[in-house]
Amino acid sequence: MAGPLLEFETEMFLSLFGSDGLLVAAEGMGIDRILLQFMRVYSEEGSLVLLLNTTTPEQEYFTEQLRLEGVTHLPRTVTSDVQSAERYNVYTQGGVLFVTSRILVVDFLTDRIPAHLITGILVYRAHKIIESCQEAFILRLFRQKNKTGFIKAFTDKATAFSSGFCQVERVMRNLFVKKLYLWPRFQASVNTALDRHKPEVVELHVSLTPAMRAIQSSILDIMSACLKELKRYNPTLEAEDLSLENTLGSSFDKTIRHYLDPLWHQLGAKTKALVQDLKVLRVLLLYLTQYDCVTFLNLLESLRSSQKIFGSNSGWLFLDSSTSMFMNARGRVYRIPESKKKLKVGAEAEKQKSSSVLGAVLICASDDRTCAQLQQCIRHSPEWMLNRLYARTIGKRDSAAAAAFELDSHKKGKGWPQKGAKGKEPAQKKTTKSTKSKKRPSLTLTQMVGKEETDEAAVTGSTGDEDELMGEEEEEEEELKLDLSSDAYYGVLKEPLIVIHPLKGLTDPHSLTRVLHEVEPSFVVLYDAELSFVRQLEIYKASRPGKTLRVYFLIYGGSTEEQKYLTALSKEKKAFEHLIREKATMVIPEEREGREDTNLDLARNLEPANATTNTRKAGMFLPLSF
Repeated sequence: MAGPLLEFETEMFLSLFGSDGLLVAAEGMGIDRILLQFMRVYSEEGSLVLLLNTTTPEQEYFTEQLRLEGVTHLPRTVTSDVQSAERYNVYTQGGVLFVTSRILVVDFLTDRIPAHLITGILVYRAHKIIESCQEAFILRLFRQKNKTGFIKAFTDKATAFSSGFCQVERVMRNLFVKKLYLWPRFQASVNTALDRHKPEVVELHVSLTPAMRAIQSSILDIMSACLKELKRYNPTLEAEDLSLENTLGSSFDKTIRHYLDPLWHQLGAKTKALVQDLKVLRVLLLYLTQYDCVTFLNLLESLRSSQKIFGSNSGWLFLDSSTSMFMNARGRVYRIPESKKKLKVGAEAEKQKSSSVLGAVLICASDDRTCAQLQQCIRHSPEWMLNRLYARTIGKRDSAAAAAFELDSHKKGKGWPQKGAKGKEPAQKKTTKSTKSKKRPSLTLTQMVGKEETDEAAVTGSTGDEDELMGEEEEEEEELKLDLSSDAYYGVLKEPLIVIHPLKGLTDPHSLTRVLHEVEPSFVVLYDAELSFVRQLEIYKASRPGKTLRVYFLIYGGSTEEQKYLTALSKEKKAFEHLIREKATMVIPEEREGREDTNLDLARNLEPANATTNTRKAGMFLPLSF
């Protein structure tokens, strides 16, 4: 299903196969394909290979792939369900084993695992080896007991090595490897292979409406003011890390925590409030370009209500920029928009193309909510979706105010929100059955902004009743029964087949890969762009040189959405350039791999502890009683 390796992938595999080391590839360049190739080689009784740092869905995916390719000695999983007395038999049967770190530590320490029979260890997500002390301890125990087995490590997070002193060298030291293999996207052989059969790309740059541009400008002004205050209260913070550009990136929360977590209990209330305000403002920026005008206004109104209810004091709510933001947000809902929204452009572009082409269509959007809204836009219309959403959120709260306002508007000549197609307010239907079981639970505003951006349930958490819309279409429209991942939104049209799929918040990390290979789309619409999936599409096309693939790339021109994507590209490029320089100047001791007894990291004091021995390194021995 995954297809044969490309030329540069074969080169990646052979270089790591020939000598132990750490392989750092560009994000989305398919290190899982390289890992799978190693698993194919060692899935036999004559080998015993341990695979560390994989999740249960990943283990199921790798096993399924090997089964489809006819591998008979499939990988097995060793968990607490396997009794300690049985584990030795499992180990001696050979092949590739997924073993939990806790069990491996115990089995190494109690000699329940035949360490001398281990062919080698494969380490996935190797950049986490420093923070995950159990895996590092396992490798140390393995190298103490086995001097011949291999250690091969994989990661596609080059940016993880950008912070900290000698970060990559520390990782390699914990891995007991002395070779570093770097495979950026700009590597010559990668460029050659992917450019030879690249997909046709159609870029659709959507303009921000004047109101959206004004709101974005207001949010950025407020963020700049918050950053300035944060630096004033904490002059020791790195000015470069707290730039406005870095604030837009997904790693900003981790950067802030890196500086402030050790001192959090010492910080004043003002600093803590500023950090929280920055989280809220980042969510607002996301909502502005990700969702519709009703959802954005609903979030803003929720923010203002929470200030009144909980008595919290966010100073930015009283700035002129904040007033401008509220006015423009209301103007987008309560007046005729001055230009088409991205949602409408995306839906119409899709309909135009799908009506004149043959072949399946895959639409990729950021999360569940966006996918649900796109589904409604394609089946009905953007106006239908917005009217329905308004009736279920803002309209619910303002129904009493609306009646009073309409009475007064006849005298003053003012208007109220847009009517339905026939001049009537959108009728509010009764809620049908519960939404899809995979729909995320509603979160309060405090819960939502208090979590990392990588937590999709937090970023796209509900601030009202708009999540009721997700999945309601299932009761009104007949679904196409496709054998796809539970993360996928099923096809919304039969001719041609259209599948909508989220990019983030997936229960199965390989869900999108499964859909890509099972549906084999001729057209992919990137409503939201994610760096790793863009690369995945490149490899998908290069491995199918005879098949058509056209990619429609939708993005707001001149927006923070575009800036975030470009910043992610730039950061990864700089991270690889940093690693290339590190590799050129790195001094690796010959005994790093620990195959000889000269490696000091493997030295252990095997003498038993003596109660009379003074374990203090300095000072005189003091008796226990005075």
